[in-house]
Amino acid sequence: MAEAVGGAARLVPAAVSVLALALLGACGDDEPTAGPTGGTGAGGAGSAAGDVPFELVTTDDLAVSPDGGRLLADCWDGRCTWDAATGELAQEPDGSSVAVAPDWSTVARVDDGDVVLVGLEDGEVVQTLRGLADAEVTDGSPVSAVAYSSDGALVAAAGLDGSVRVWSVDDGSEQAAFTAAYAPQVLAFSPDGALLALAGGGPVEVRDLDDGEAVATVGDSGRNGALAWTPDGRHLVGPGPDEAPTVWRLPGLQPVDELSGVRLHEAAVAPDGRTVAVTAFDTTEVRLWRPAALGRPGRARTLRGHTGEPGAVAFAPDGATVWSVAADDGVRGWDVRSGGPTTAYDLPVGPDR
Repeated sequence: MAEAVGGAARLVPAAVSVLALALLGACGDDEPTAGPTGGTGAGGAGSAAGDVPFELVTTDDLAVSPDGGRLLADCWDGRCTWDAATGELAQEPDGSSVAVAPDWSTVARVDDGDVVLVGLEDGEVVQTLRGLADAEVTDGSPVSAVAYSSDGALVAAAGLDGSVRVWSVDDGSEQAAFTAAYAPQVLAFSPDGALLALAGGGPVEVRDLDDGEAVATVGDSGRNGALAWTPDGRHLVGPGPDEAPTVWRLPGLQPVDELSGVRLHEAAVAPDGRTVAVTAFDTTEVRLWRPAALGRPGRARTLRGHTGEPGAVAFAPDGATVWSVAADDGVRGWDVRSGGPTTAYDLPVGPDR
């Protein structure tokens, strides 16, 4: 699955199935706020940390439909789609994916070394993208990351051997190929589709898709996988020194801003290109960061409401709402202007309920 803003996607190769048996034990700069209100409320008290025996909602990615009306994430038994306004949940068993097309026409799945594009609504195979087979992998897929370009015309995938392939969605033809020094865990197309950023397992780098050559590499970047482009393609957000959220300016990936004291988990850039939503390791908070380098300086605001550590984060197409997702309490949303919580989103029913 892919984050809706920035074109980045991560896939843990040995855990492509979302049936992960991972046991899980409002905004204000100083004071926590009450939880979200409204919605149909199925999440309720059962969402408290320690009450959920399985990872009900995966946290690698959260996709937002083009009209902002629906949210999508993988769940323990398949795919979950929420109505963004009411919080109502629809579950599709066995519908898990590793990336979602920006127009929500298709989702990407992996089948051994192949990336298979299927219709999001009907599940019919649209395209099979080949070229990442790895005979040494016997207990999972050799595919470590998948991402769509922002216009949906291209799909990129990385293999555990460091190989990276880019295909045309239209006819499945290979458009670019190169080998990285490590197996990328996240890929992110630049908004114009000309560049591909890599991270996770090695230094952040940007490749030119015309020749596959590195445009720039950040030698002192963190090794966790989190990348988000600004809409104009002039800046890239990712893990800098000490894994702090860092803004780099293209083409040379010069560091121009940093949110110190935070270990970046996931990031998304708002449609206006000036605000970055950040989740961090070892905290249940979401931060709205306004880097001076992006033209709107200001200290980070803190959004509270999760009971577990959130992962993926995404903005509404109009930038008015930001959402994040945690394994034990699912999706949470906030009004960007006021920082107040929005709708409550239903949790999927687990196998033991």
